[in-house]
Amino acid sequence: MHHLIARGLLTALLAAASISSFVLDWRSNHLLNPAWHPHAQFHGALLLFFLAGICAVSIWLLWRRSREPEVALKVAALISASFWTPFFYVTLLLPGSTLWAGVPGHMPKIAGLSFYPNVATAGLFLILTAIAYWLARSDPQKLNQT
Repeated sequence: MHHLIARGLLTALLAAASISSFVLDWRSNHLLNPAWHPHAQFHGALLLFFLAGICAVSIWLLWRRSREPEVALKVAALISASFWTPFFYVTLLLPGSTLWAGVPGHMPKIAGLSFYPNVATAGLFLILTAIAYWLARSDPQKLNQT
């Protein structure tokens, strides 16, 4: 039973990542922002479609018949983690970039510290990805019977 819950959770996480990225990024504060260079807009849109494609392939891997379902589980978990972990370090690698997409100077604060909703979301998705992976791995006999 754990393996089905894990697959369902990973499916939901991958679908939510893809769909929410289109909903949140195909807007005036991101891809449709006239201040963005047209080629940066191209790369942003390319990333969204790549994410959608790779999430769709991961979901297919999770649910197809396979002699090695643990491979699909690992791939799906790694893809989810690969998308969400850069939220914690990309601004260190790309000076001048920011996690905040809202109006400059109007970043939310909690206890005087900057709060980035997208980083909180990334953390939640990473925790749920780890839980899904752990659930599936805690029931290896069932995982290999599907």
